Amino acid sequence: MSWLDRIFGKKEEERFEETKMSLKEVEDFLANKMKKDFEPFKKSAKKEYGNLQLVADTMQDQLKSLIQAPYSERTYPILIRKSVGSRKSFVYKMRSLVKQIQKPIGEDMTSILNFHNETAKSINITNTKTLREYAFVKELFEKEAKKVLQSFRQIVEIDKKLGNIVKEFIESNAQLLKVQEVAAEVLKLTEELKKKNETNGLEKMLKEIGNKNKKIEDELKKLLDSNEWKTFLGMQRIREDMKTSLQNKKSDFIQSVTKVEKPLKKYKWSVENKILDDYAQHSFESILSEDPKGEVFMSAIKDMKIKIIEGKMDLKDSDKCLAVIERMIEDNTIGKILEEYLKLSEELRNQEEKIALQEVPKRKSNLETEMSKLKREMEEIKAEKERVEERRKRMQTDKEQKLKELENLLNDVAGKRILLEIN
Repeated sequence: MSWLDRIFGKKEEERFEETKMSLKEVEDFLANKMKKDFEPFKKSAKKEYGNLQLVADTMQDQLKSLIQAPYSERTYPILIRKSVGSRKSFVYKMRSLVKQIQKPIGEDMTSILNFHNETAKSINITNTKTLREYAFVKELFEKEAKKVLQSFRQIVEIDKKLGNIVKEFIESNAQLLKVQEVAAEVLKLTEELKKKNETNGLEKMLKEIGNKNKKIEDELKKLLDSNEWKTFLGMQRIREDMKTSLQNKKSDFIQSVTKVEKPLKKYKWSVENKILDDYAQHSFESILSEDPKGEVFMSAIKDMKIKIIEGKMDLKDSDKCLAVIERMIEDNTIGKILEEYLKLSEELRNQEEKIALQEVPKRKSNLETEMSKLKREMEEIKAEKERVEERRKRMQTDKEQKLKELENLLNDVAGKRILLEIN
């Protein structure tokens, strides 16, 4: 600071000592920081743990005495059943508590804390479920039951002391424990991010499937460019042309019959013939099976011609109708249409059979099915890749946030600026 700054009272900027630390160094730093307080805590906790073991051993002997204790047969049968049944359940639950207490504990804070929590939980369960049973048990086994109850109360008191020791340690070292917790989270995220990136395997799978799909695409393109496929398409076009021709023949039939529809309807009243009803109603499919050569129709229009000439059919435009009928008789219009339709139908059936025997559409369908399957697999892998990338992105963001939180906590605990060095 210059002398002018000192004259005008400019404050000197506060400087913090900076230290670079790795996560391993942070762990060592915290361990050394807590060691001073942890040793007395561990000693006290282990002492109460030992007391619990002594009482649990005593209770185990007491439960054995209780379950073997005799009772007077002169007691009311109902009371015997209730008391003996309750004794069995009471002993089982107390033994569950003893089993929990006899579990070993480690030398670290987490092990001690977990033991206390599990023991407290077991005590609460036992206390809730055995009070009513104790009332029945003591009716026949009062001496033995009271000893067990006394041991149970000792366990409650000892675990309470252990809980107070744990609570006091946590409260006095809350800040250090928080730093340890955040450091552990940072370490976990770091290890997870160091693991082999799952997206690499997914990328490899995508590439393999893509190559397989490209091979099938090339095979399909080759098939569609082949003479075999072009021949098949030609066969399909012929089939469609045949279908169109058949439809035209049917239309020609309807148009031809419509020209004589009025005289035909008058004529069919004078004769009983179902086939003529089909003609009048344009029932083409029925006519194909009942009058495939148009002979019934030809016979009818020849008879109609005679009746019109003889004046036996009253028609408004009889001359016009007569001319149409004469042309239809001369050309055999309906017979020719039906004959050509049936011939074309047979040709279409033959064409359909030829098309059905072709293997090329099946090969095309199989290739397209395989391509669709591969594309679905690729979409699924891409979606999974996006999920993995998003998960890693969230983990990286969480890590960065936890690092900032850890640095701030370390600054307070260490009294100096800590710069974390983490790969």
